[in-house]
Amino acid sequence: MSEKLDKMAIPEEVAERLPILGQSAEGGPGSDTAVYSRRWYVLVVFCLGSFSQALVWNTWGPITESAEIVLNWQDSNIGMLANYGNIAFMFTVLPMCYFMDVKGLRVSLLICSFLVMTGTVIRCFTLEPVPATWLANICAVLNGIGGSVPFAGPAALSSVWFPPDQRATATAIVSFANYLGVSLSFIIGPQMVSSPAYKTVNSTENGTVTDTVRMTPVLGSGHTLRSFHVLPLFSNTQSNTTHREVMNKPTLISDIKSYLYFQAGLGVLFFILVVIYFPARPPKPPSPSASVKRTEYFKGLAKLLRNGSVWLIVLAYAIPTGILGVWQSVLDVNLKPLGISQNTAGYMGFWQTLAGCTSGLIIARFADIFMKRMKLFLITLFLGAVASSAWFFILWEKYIPFNLVSLYAACILIGILFNGGIPLFYEIACEASYPIAEGVTGGFLTLINNIVGICFLFVMLIPNIGQSWMNEVLLASAVLALPLLFVFPERYRRTDLDITIDIKPSSGDLQASVTTEDGEPGVVGV
Repeated sequence: MSEKLDKMAIPEEVAERLPILGQSAEGGPGSDTAVYSRRWYVLVVFCLGSFSQALVWNTWGPITESAEIVLNWQDSNIGMLANYGNIAFMFTVLPMCYFMDVKGLRVSLLICSFLVMTGTVIRCFTLEPVPATWLANICAVLNGIGGSVPFAGPAALSSVWFPPDQRATATAIVSFANYLGVSLSFIIGPQMVSSPAYKTVNSTENGTVTDTVRMTPVLGSGHTLRSFHVLPLFSNTQSNTTHREVMNKPTLISDIKSYLYFQAGLGVLFFILVVIYFPARPPKPPSPSASVKRTEYFKGLAKLLRNGSVWLIVLAYAIPTGILGVWQSVLDVNLKPLGISQNTAGYMGFWQTLAGCTSGLIIARFADIFMKRMKLFLITLFLGAVASSAWFFILWEKYIPFNLVSLYAACILIGILFNGGIPLFYEIACEASYPIAEGVTGGFLTLINNIVGICFLFVMLIPNIGQSWMNEVLLASAVLALPLLFVFPERYRRTDLDITIDIKPSSGDLQASVTTEDGEPGVVGV
């Protein structure tokens, strides 16, 4: 038997999948796994970070009208503030994932929480348009960097702290918190910041129109024409003009200050909780696969980039959800041509995002119960996503009779069907890339997601482009995701390891299914 094992010469890739064994509670060799109730506290702190970062990211979109008056901004300023966060995230997420892989969750989250806190605090210094614009941009960058671990790390957190039958649920709870932050920003913002109140002012302007009359020519010597005397002729005119003036600008300034103080308080609370208690990992892993040595960071990243299956699921996730994320943040801008107010657009965005993150939580729980059916769930969701985004588009264009109730329903369905699959995308990508570290895979997913969002927001800078294109692109993204999901080869390497590992109480022997050099499945005893 030993000769057979020596002959097999377990390759490095297989060795990476074998658990790192320790001593069991009884003193013999074993997998030494345990599940701790403190995992729920760790999850709550992580969720608070995800929630506050998302709330800060979507500060300005729901209060566009008020912010534009107080800070002298345009629609492009609102879009670029969200974009600066995405750009900062794009350039820092992979280095932060490396840091998370090497130093663990605690140190990484400490850095992120400090950046979020700093960004939210400095915005409170002033609302003078020029310095406030600079501080808002700096906050957007710091918040984007601070979102790298909360946004890319849910799958890593669930793998480190939660057993296999709770992993998708834990990932969904963090995703819920993130989208709850975006969702509540559509309510908290308009509730804390008043809408502009206008009055119409009629004014009469007196003016003077000057004309000229050519007078008698002046002759020089030799009766040559030297010049003309020109005298002005004046006439009085009156013109009536009508314009709108903001009646409540001092109130808007005070409201925005209060809103920024509220967000700064959340940032400070997040940092304090991480400092007080947020361990990098539990004393014992929650599952056999959690104890497996992960592929070294740079080697894992290179494997990820060469993995065609991972690219399929990454693009199926990043294109529609990246577009939807920024589409939601500028919903007020999108709905302006329909005459929908800032307040109504805020409620629409709130219910859309809340419905989406709630559906993600429910669907993830079903995915934990009915293991290895994630692809089927995702295809079903995106068939509905195509239908709901098409409905919204034809309502917006008024190809069918327009009414607000139908627009509300279409908007909420978009949230349910697009966002409902986000936790499953994280989990199925980690399954396809295993044993590459979950933080690396999550970082790669969110990097591509943010690149897509950045491209969408840059399009907003094109002069006079309008709003119709936003809804066309959203529909196209849902259509594109379907063929990618259909051809994706569904694999569950991590779950299969947790299912097939068998620890025999009498002997302490551990068996794990592996793949031999000729591609056939085999069993290695350790």
